[in-house]
Amino acid sequence: MAATALRLSQIRPFTAEDIPYVADLHRRVFDLADRTSPELLESYRNYFTEVFLNNLWLEGSTESLVHEEKTGRITGFLAVMPRHMSFNGEIIRACITSQFVVDPDFRGYVGLKLLRAVLGGPQDITIADESNADSRKVWEGLGGDTSHLYSMKWIYPLRPCQFALWVSKKKHLLPPFLSAVLTPIAPKSDALLARILKFPSRPPTSSLLGENLDCEVLSACLCDAGRNQSIWPKYDHLRLSWLLRRAGRMERHGRLQKILVKTQSQEIAGWYLYYASPGGISEVIQLQAKPKFSRDVLDHLFRHAWEHGVTALTGRMETGMMQAFSDKHCIFNCGPQWVLVHSRRSELVDAFNAGNSGFSRLDGEWCLRFQ
Repeated sequence: MAATALRLSQIRPFTAEDIPYVADLHRRVFDLADRTSPELLESYRNYFTEVFLNNLWLEGSTESLVHEEKTGRITGFLAVMPRHMSFNGEIIRACITSQFVVDPDFRGYVGLKLLRAVLGGPQDITIADESNADSRKVWEGLGGDTSHLYSMKWIYPLRPCQFALWVSKKKHLLPPFLSAVLTPIAPKSDALLARILKFPSRPPTSSLLGENLDCEVLSACLCDAGRNQSIWPKYDHLRLSWLLRRAGRMERHGRLQKILVKTQSQEIAGWYLYYASPGGISEVIQLQAKPKFSRDVLDHLFRHAWEHGVTALTGRMETGMMQAFSDKHCIFNCGPQWVLVHSRRSELVDAFNAGNSGFSRLDGEWCLRFQ
């Protein structure tokens, strides 16, 4: 009976009619709520429609997929976002996968079948950049690669005492009563350290100037920076604006900061996008600097975040800035969210794994998350 069900199940494109069923599956897999309330369903409906059904990149041959049993039950979903990228001047098709969910009762075969269908598509390269260990195993089993370099994350404590307390709470290293006692003490301890230590409590004032970064300037910066990378995302104004709006609405991470960094003579030194979360850990989703300004741009970012009350900054490794991160004594770790790539063209995978790509968190799954 089970074998018959598997033979008669199908993978097909995701449609608007599937939203209630995929929403309920997504809610259960990610344990977001006890039930799919009308309000939650409406949020899901808006999300799936905007991001995966009516997105600006939608191409007829590249669609999000569902796995449907012979009974009509949806047991799996894998979202696909098409993108255009440049490879040494050649325009190539890329797909970003996201929201890979499988009913717990059907794990294994369904996930394998969904991913195989996506990887067999017409795109030149497929990328997932927030994958867990289970997805990584399936991906590698189908011939994909794990990009360890782009799976590396850095973290920089701006307020060491508060950061240490945050880590202890997250790892349950201290009894709750002791954490409660230390919570009002940690900021005072950081203030004392700031008076007597130069590192890392108070980042130095940068010699560079910062100003608001708008979509038009960011587009020009991306085009200029892309000349130094083998693989680089390509955007027109409309699509880049859409990404920035999506990123700006993710307010649970803090307020999105978009900063262009210049020298005193108005030369562009770099730019950064991050979420200012006072008292919390702030996420950097894009960071670029000309090689000669790497340390100065980091100084500007750290000082900006410190002035906004941020406890610590974290982001993905930028290969061209690795030495600057090291010089600033950042903390590094690899995983548990893995960047995965798959292509039938080995030169694309090689370029990506060599760190010769301008692929940032802004370009990946970050803006495809359900809020």
